[in-house]
Amino acid sequence: MSQPASAPPIRAVFLDFMGTCLDWHSSVVRALPASLTEEARSDLALVWRQAFFDDIRSRPPGEAPEDIDVVHERLLKRLLEEGPRTDVAHAFSDASITEAVQAWHQMTAWQDVYAGLAAVREQLGVEVFVLANGTTRLQLDLVRSSGLAPVIDMLFSSQLLGVAKPTPEIYKRALDLVGLGRDGPGGAVMVAAHAYDLRAAKAVGLRTVYIRRWTDDLDETDDELLVRENDGYVLDDFAGLAEVLKKMQSASDGH
Repeated sequence: MSQPASAPPIRAVFLDFMGTCLDWHSSVVRALPASLTEEARSDLALVWRQAFFDDIRSRPPGEAPEDIDVVHERLLKRLLEEGPRTDVAHAFSDASITEAVQAWHQMTAWQDVYAGLAAVREQLGVEVFVLANGTTRLQLDLVRSSGLAPVIDMLFSSQLLGVAKPTPEIYKRALDLVGLGRDGPGGAVMVAAHAYDLRAAKAVGLRTVYIRRWTDDLDETDDELLVRENDGYVLDDFAGLAEVLKKMQSASDGH
């Protein structure tokens, strides 16, 4: 759904967090058992991440969010016990599984993110919010470990909002909480490295920007489709985000 020329001014940017802003892969790979090769750890991390998204898609719309630590532990144990990664199960103990799950709480930001968000705030004067699945505790840990707190105004977790992405209600509740519900969703932009997230956001009227990250959306292989779905607003990193948002605003103004 493309935004009409009369779309309201952009007042807020909502960000997905893991993958989009944060390098989850490096953190998780470091936490997996050192007895495994780096290739095996990387492969397991990617499979684990994909299992998380598969789990999200399998849930009934509107279902109450499950604690993300519980989900990560359950999925890792399933991969090790039932496949497809039973070949590395011997390297794990209960303690190493716990350590791996906790690694999702400590991440660094991609190098382009801090400067990109600072430019967005300075050049457009908009507020920047995290809107992501997970617990508030997780988001607090991540915003601190990543060093992104100075460029983020507020954290909205699925736990806090009582519903998970991609359920439409989570986007609507976030808009209401920041005072954009009455103005219409076109005053907000969702930025993510996950097509399912942006499809859901756009369906309720938000504008969208897709960020390519090599760690995420490994099953989204049609780049032309991603470009069309996001009205051409597809980036390789955050370096050009401010310019894209200004272009988006100019287009909605009819310039």
